[in-house]
Amino acid sequence: MEKVVFFLDYANINRAAREKRCRLDYRDLLEYVSEGRFLIDAHCYVPINPRNEHRLDGEIEELWRSGYIVNTKIGSIAGGTYKCNFDVEIAMDMLKVVYQMRPDIVVLASADADFVPLIQEVRKSGVRVEVAAFAETAGADILLKCSGFIDLAVYYESYLAAQDGKPDEENVEERYKDLIQSQKSEPDEESIAEQVEELLSAGESDLAEDDGKLPARQVNDEGSILASDIPEDLGL
Repeated sequence: MEKVVFFLDYANINRAAREKRCRLDYRDLLEYVSEGRFLIDAHCYVPINPRNEHRLDGEIEELWRSGYIVNTKIGSIAGGTYKCNFDVEIAMDMLKVVYQMRPDIVVLASADADFVPLIQEVRKSGVRVEVAAFAETAGADILLKCSGFIDLAVYYESYLAAQDGKPDEENVEERYKDLIQSQKSEPDEESIAEQVEELLSAGESDLAEDDGKLPARQVNDEGSILASDIPEDLGL
């Protein structure tokens, strides 16, 4: 089984999720990227607003409970906003992991193009580097230089489908196959009409759900972590 280490640039991913009106469950995301692999460790980097140092205490505690090693740093005030950059810390920790633990895969959850040199260096050591981000926020350079890309928009759709019991495309396709097979076996017209009506009703129901609610969802506080608001003026 391949060994994997996960690095989460919390501010970068959280800001992108907020822009797409997504509420990420970071426990589930960790399980997703490590599925079928042996997870060595997961590192998370959370900036702290110097004007409100305890705002993210709850989120940080849940990240710890979900298996992350949480690194925090108080930002520096810059006018009406504040700055807090974790590029150096992430680079140093990732290189330590690569040379000391020798994982097969490193997953970096960030769309920050500043990590391109780091990605190239890690790949030269023989370790696969996968980038997890929303495709709209990831630049062409980081997509080109990484070993593989995990689109968080695709992940989030499957996550919502699993939580809401919404049938995915494969299930719908199987149902259409069943309909075609039933037609080949020459059922009566009433049976065919009932199956067609059922499929159409399911499609209309899915559309109604998508139109009537935000892509975000409410989840139980127990055992889950939701992406919290990071101030829009965060200067990263």
